[in-house]
Amino acid sequence: MLHYITLPSLQTAVHAFSDTMQAWITSPVVVTLLLCIAFAGLAVEMFTPGFGAGGILGIAAGGIFLYGHIAGGLATGTDILLLTAAILLLVLELFVPGGIMGILGMIGLLWALFRMAADRTDMMLSVSIAFVVTILALIYVIRIVGFEKGMFKPMILQETLHSDTLPNVPAFIGQRGLAKTPLRPTGMAEIKGMEMDVITEGRYVAKGSEIVVIRTEGRKIVVASVTNEEEKE
Repeated sequence: MLHYITLPSLQTAVHAFSDTMQAWITSPVVVTLLLCIAFAGLAVEMFTPGFGAGGILGIAAGGIFLYGHIAGGLATGTDILLLTAAILLLVLELFVPGGIMGILGMIGLLWALFRMAADRTDMMLSVSIAFVVTILALIYVIRIVGFEKGMFKPMILQETLHSDTLPNVPAFIGQRGLAKTPLRPTGMAEIKGMEMDVITEGRYVAKGSEIVVIRTEGRKIVVASVTNEEEKE
């Protein structure tokens, strides 16, 4: 005798599967695993050129984590907004260094995770393990590729790039030029018709801004935005 699958039975099966997946995803062991993959994957992606497996795995793990907590009713709209804002602050910290946005982003991230936690003690343990795994992964990656690749490449001063071709460096003090790249705080600038590596005192300077050399430190040329210098005066 043939048994036909009816719509109600199919819906029941789908709901049962969804409940099973939600319970599995929000279990402490799986939450820990997903956070480890998400944190470590995205952190490692920042130190490697291009967009690869780390970023894909990190985003996928984060998406699965969110799906399970949304499906289980553990994540509210406020939690999602808080998590989104925290991630945006952390991303902005990479491009506009200063520390404040990074600290606020970390606080927001932890707050969002604890708000979504079925058990805050379990979540604290999961986050702690994820941070340790992320740090270990970063140490391993940095030892292989260093800081000069990936998203951090524009932030690292390549002091040896033009050091052999630059004339008397102190002679540049007081000279004005243009930022050829964003300075965050390092980048390229054109001064007296020459492109060279420069660094600010920590302030972000947008591409195309007029800059002035305020001092030199060995072969390092320290600059500031002309606008900022005029405001000081």
